[in-house]
Amino acid sequence: MSDRCIFCDARDDTILYRGNDGTVILDDPIRTGHLLVGGPRHIAGLHQISETEAGALFSLAQRVSKQIVEQTGASKVYVAAVGDKDPHFHIHLFPKFVVDGNLGPYIFGASGWAGNLAAVDTPDPTSFYALLRSRLAD
Repeated sequence: MSDRCIFCDARDDTILYRGNDGTVILDDPIRTGHLLVGGPRHIAGLHQISETEAGALFSLAQRVSKQIVEQTGASKVYVAAVGDKDPHFHIHLFPKFVVDGNLGPYIFGASGWAGNLAAVDTPDPTSFYALLRSRLAD
């Protein structure tokens, strides 16, 4: 990973939009319509941005998504937040066309990403979800 942030140091020719709500850029798109939408501040993860920033970012992503569908004829737009390449929280918008297979098996299937996750020590699921339920209710 380089020290250059793809959002903070974006070249003018890659920026499609920059405003108080975020930045929309092209960064090695794998097909027409694949765009990145990043927050206005350099923050590594979703858990670190404020609710206001998250709302503005996803509102911007939704506006861009409408344009992707309208201009490309995509049936919908996938949203993914990976952030392995750059520690500036962002989401990928990726158009899905009717002729494309479903992406789910490539993520959640046994031969996909889910089937390749390393074993880690995590809290007991029952306790985790019970605590989460109570905290979200507060």
